Amino acid sequence: MSEFIFEILKLLVMAMALIATRYLIPLLKEKINAEQLADVEKWARFAVLKAQQVMWAQPGKEKKQYVAEFIKEVLSYSSLYLTSEQIDILIESAVKQMKIEEKSNESK
Repeated sequence: MSEFIFEILKLLVMAMALIATRYLIPLLKEKINAEQLADVEKWARFAVLKAQQVMWAQPGKEKKQYVAEFIKEVLSYSSLYLTSEQIDILIESAVKQMKIEEKSNESK
């Protein structure tokens, strides 16, 4: 009888391991990557604002290059990898967000 219980417990442990491997681990990885991406987005917004304030006399390409280098440095401290195209999209999004916020502040 105890051998039967042992086999049932073994099957339950294997089923739990399968569920954890199949569903929980990918969910946790996705959540961690989403949090990391949110952090990178935050840093991109800060870098865009800094470039706008500090490099106000520089052309847009130089500002964008500065922000791209800053984001690459931030990414070097995380396990998240973004391509140059994705970094460009992130920068453009941060610039657009900054302009929307400026317009909403002007209208107040």
